[in-house]
Amino acid sequence: MKYTNQLMFFYPSIEIGGLEKNLFSLINSLSKKNYHINLITFKGIKSNNFAKKLYSLDKKVNVITPNFFFDTNKRYIKYFFCFLTLFKLCSKNKFLIISFQSNILSIIAAKFSNNQIIIRCNTAPSKYVSNFNKRIFFKFFYSLADKILVTSNDFKKEIKKYFNLKSFVHRQSLDIEGIKKRSREKVNFDFFKKYKHLKLINVGRLTDQKDLTVLLKAFSKLLKIRKARLLIIGNGSDKEKLKLFIKNEKVSDNVKIIDFQSNPYKFISLADVKVLTSKYEGNPNILLETACIKKLIVSSNCKVGPSEILQGGKGGILFRVGDHNGLFNILKNLNIKSKKIKKKINISNNYVKKNFKKDISEPFINIINKL
Repeated sequence: MKYTNQLMFFYPSIEIGGLEKNLFSLINSLSKKNYHINLITFKGIKSNNFAKKLYSLDKKVNVITPNFFFDTNKRYIKYFFCFLTLFKLCSKNKFLIISFQSNILSIIAAKFSNNQIIIRCNTAPSKYVSNFNKRIFFKFFYSLADKILVTSNDFKKEIKKYFNLKSFVHRQSLDIEGIKKRSREKVNFDFFKKYKHLKLINVGRLTDQKDLTVLLKAFSKLLKIRKARLLIIGNGSDKEKLKLFIKNEKVSDNVKIIDFQSNPYKFISLADVKVLTSKYEGNPNILLETACIKKLIVSSNCKVGPSEILQGGKGGILFRVGDHNGLFNILKNLNIKSKKIKKKINISNNYVKKNFKKDISEPFINIINKL
């Protein structure tokens, strides 16, 4: 079944992060190329910031939201009601469904309505496939998709390893020149700007996935032998827990937490090292963006993404997931000005220049045309 321009994107729970940036970039590019874009997502009756979340979305995109009489932050409630909306619409019309979230439900809707579907996997299978039964469950449903998209070669290997299924690499959008330009914006931030010693930064959601207690434990230990400062940018469910840890460890003078920033790059440009401590990822945007502005990356070797982005450690420094002592040992003797570190920075920068571009619609269109 061929589709000329009717596309139905499925993304029930819009938040603020790299995945949303990539979704909107793809949708906007396709919209400019005369594809008719529909987006199913959640909006509660008191969602005052809903328009703010969609501010960068092309005005021609048809945003479809279920009729709700309540608000919720529960993802699974959003998934269910958006699934009902998807099923209803696709039962009456023919679309190519592109699912960026809640892939199982969108596959069910596609199969029962006789529509084709492309799914994009965003989280490493090692996170959600913990036993044989789950492996069989996800393999069965994923095999019903017409195409499976992933964001990296390492991710592709994971899909093959866990499910023995073929997937296709569709890279994230990366506006390299735009990121570099925004990183040069002036910012009045004396916490870093006038500081002459080691400056660390973490940017991302403050959740269990990001495992920021590992960073704080390593940093607390580091301060006993070396002068340093740490900036954490983001919001999330772990924020108060992290603040309490900082207070109890008596490191408040050296650690600052600020809310999510629309332009984190101007802060990264002031830092020496971007640290990522995640338990799992799906080719993290923030590492790619950091590589664009030529800053050292120190990352947990989680599945999937960091190892490929950092070329197995040639383009940065990797440590074991959850190993705060390993991170401490990296930071305690780190010489940011050494030739070895500069070489690593150049390798990661060359990786992003070679593999990523701003407009990711053309390879996506090629995938559609081969259905």
